[in-house]
Amino acid sequence: MKGMTSLVLLSVVSASAPCGLTAQIRASERSRLSQTIDGTVIGLDYARPRLKGRAPIFGGVVKWDEVWTPGANWATTLETSKPIALDGVAVPKGKYSVWLVVRQAGPWTLVLDPDHHRFHMEPPDSNLTQIRIPVVAASAPTTEVLTWSFPDIRVSGGTLAMQWADTRVSLDVKVEPSYSITMPEADAAPLLGRWDFAWHEEPGTKETTLGLIVTYEKGSLYASYVPEDKYYGHFVLIRIADGSLIPGLFDKGEIYEVIRDMVFEFKGPAGRPDRFEVRDDFDMLMATGKRSP
Repeated sequence: MKGMTSLVLLSVVSASAPCGLTAQIRASERSRLSQTIDGTVIGLDYARPRLKGRAPIFGGVVKWDEVWTPGANWATTLETSKPIALDGVAVPKGKYSVWLVVRQAGPWTLVLDPDHHRFHMEPPDSNLTQIRIPVVAASAPTTEVLTWSFPDIRVSGGTLAMQWADTRVSLDVKVEPSYSITMPEADAAPLLGRWDFAWHEEPGTKETTLGLIVTYEKGSLYASYVPEDKYYGHFVLIRIADGSLIPGLFDKGEIYEVIRDMVFEFKGPAGRPDRFEVRDDFDMLMATGKRSP
């Protein structure tokens, strides 16, 4: 009976213990980062060590020429849903453990290894399956907790950065574009010229006729509203199907936004469209236009 009583008491204590007691608090808590760029999903899973007064980190806690995972506990992992390029080096779709060879002078080396589930104290040997990328370790404001981030995002890519202590490593990211902005001149020719159109307004509101000037420049089809629309500016028309195009907006010579929910549908005789409709992603009519005399 005494043994049975002890067992019952143990069961009661276990059942009444707060659920939080089963959680494990780590010195380097795990974090997950995910960024979508033009349909490509790039994710990082890593633990975040803290300085905790330690200095120096590089050349001290992390020895020079050490192969170190920029994280803690298990190796930091990088996963991409489609092929990308990091600093111009091709990285196929997949999941990789991430390592840095830290050096006192000259560039460091970022190593991506397909063996992605590794303990942080067990770096992989050099092998032919690895992707190795020279990177620059730059001085930066002190960061207490190791941080991976995407501080800059563009339509075609962005910047992936790792920062800890007084050091920052940045990588230029490029993704495979969903759309091509180029078009053969013969395909563009039937759409060139001035078009008159009007946005569909609320019933009872007077519609205002506007202009759309379509030109062909350096292998791409461009358009501008008349009068000028400062937000759209001089934008590119990106073909998504025969006769169907969507706007791409520029900033400092680079596309920064593709408006997928505004589709220009040119209609009319083969080889010489004489009208167009603008529809949203629910196929609702937004505007109609016709070729200007």
